[in-house]
Amino acid sequence: MTVTPAGEKLLRFAREVLAACANIKSELKTLTGPETIRVGALRTLPTIHVAAVMAAFARPGGDSGVELIEGTREELQQRLSQKKLHLNLTSIAGSQVQDAFPLFVEPYMLMVPAGHPFANQRSIKLEDLHGERFILRTGCETFKTTTDLLIERSIKTKVVYRTDQDDRALALVAAGFGVALMPALFHMPAVVSVPIRDFDVTRTIALQWLPGMELLDHVARMIAAIRSHSWASDLHTGEKRRFAVKFAK
Repeated sequence: MTVTPAGEKLLRFAREVLAACANIKSELKTLTGPETIRVGALRTLPTIHVAAVMAAFARPGGDSGVELIEGTREELQQRLSQKKLHLNLTSIAGSQVQDAFPLFVEPYMLMVPAGHPFANQRSIKLEDLHGERFILRTGCETFKTTTDLLIERSIKTKVVYRTDQDDRALALVAAGFGVALMPALFHMPAVVSVPIRDFDVTRTIALQWLPGMELLDHVARMIAAIRSHSWASDLHTGEKRRFAVKFAK
């Protein structure tokens, strides 16, 4: 038996199809695994909310089937594009290559201890920060923007601590060590969030995934858990908080 010219052409295409199928199977096996989902979580999201979402997703038997990876917005974006993650819970800026579902837009507020003079004010101006003991969040997405704005307006604070650990920064605020500019979602007993009238910086928190990932059952369940989470609630008391967060419809 010999292969005809038409058969030779068909054989060449058939080999390419079989190779593509093998690559797809290998990639899906590596990416999806046995219903284990790899979720990227923005480092500057409050731990208490991330933990609550993971708990809502967890299976009754205690096996959540989740691998949680934290990072900066840029680090998570890179991991997702390299197919090392199924889903990102992150902030987005500008146009995104991946599919994304915005959850909410939150402002930045001044976090002060309950006994601070600002705690009883409805709002303050940025210049009121002049001379304040300040806890600097070096991991903030708006770190450079905020620093440049303070320099531009000749506002000098007394930096008493620099950290990329937001939970630590908030705890130090609660202890009266200083004040900090933080996203509105952060909260802790003995800490008061004060709006800043002339500081309109915001961030958009969103779900991000590669096209087609939402068709996987465990990814779809995680998306549902994140979307149904009560982001505006004070998880310490269970009460609904009132702050200027705009939720996506």
